Amino acid sequence: MGIISIENLEKLATSGNSDANYELGLRYYKGIGVDVDYTKAKGYFETAINGGCNAAAYYLGMIYYNGKGTVTNHSKAKEYFEKSEADNNIFSSYYLGKIYYWGDGVEKNVEKATSYKSKVLAKPFFANQDTDIENFYSFSDFEDVTRTYATNLQKKVQNEFTSLFGKEFQNL
Repeated sequence: MGIISIENLEKLATSGNSDANYELGLRYYKGIGVDVDYTKAKGYFETAINGGCNAAAYYLGMIYYNGKGTVTNHSKAKEYFEKSEADNNIFSSYYLGKIYYWGDGVEKNVEKATSYKSKVLAKPFFANQDTDIENFYSFSDFEDVTRTYATNLQKKVQNEFTSLFGKEFQNL
């Protein structure tokens, strides 16, 4: 099955298909086959959410969090991240924790931030990471967090191989 054209997605979206609205939102958000247009993405994501597609909530949260195509509004971002986080979106868990840790648009709440951090760290990729909460929420975005943890995981695996099999496995 090939990629659906923008024109066909627009027809589906106009007929009320929330998945098509979500897909169009993603394409405009990421610039897939179209120029990046956060204002259009925002509209498609809002329509998708109103149609029951909660997957769009994370991206709408990011639009408000970063002020792309609209004014930065961390309170509004929080609302959408909560909707997405209810569907176990780990990215939303991270941003909710960050919002509460720094008090961005909400009253600062380290306890809530710690709870969200625990949800993220409970995922296998992040398991056994030892980091203080300020460090955790100092990253500019979740991609920076994942890159850092991937590097740490790689170093940990290399160290384990070296201790098990000697230095010849050190540079794997």
